[in-house]
Amino acid sequence: MSETQGLTALQLRKKTLLLESNLNRLTLRAECERLLGAAGYVQDLRRQIKPWALVLAPLAGAALALGLRRSRSGAGLLAKALVMAPSLIEIWRTFFPPSNEPK
Repeated sequence: MSETQGLTALQLRKKTLLLESNLNRLTLRAECERLLGAAGYVQDLRRQIKPWALVLAPLAGAALALGLRRSRSGAGLLAKALVMAPSLIEIWRTFFPPSNEPK
């Protein structure tokens, strides 16, 4: 009698583990699909930014190098960056207007 109860308990444990395994597999699949969707968004953003990044990155590097040479402290460079930020944001919004699509 106890042998059948032990076997039944093992069978129940096996079924429990199989169900847990299936649940974990489905959770992992859903998570992978979510990550692929996010990666697609990043790839689209990268495609949009790439042409401008190729032009603006060297200019930003030169401006930073000149700012570091002329500025004695990091606070001076930070102040210059904060002064330029509104103009850069305005340029960004001109070329990349915010989309009105619901997310």
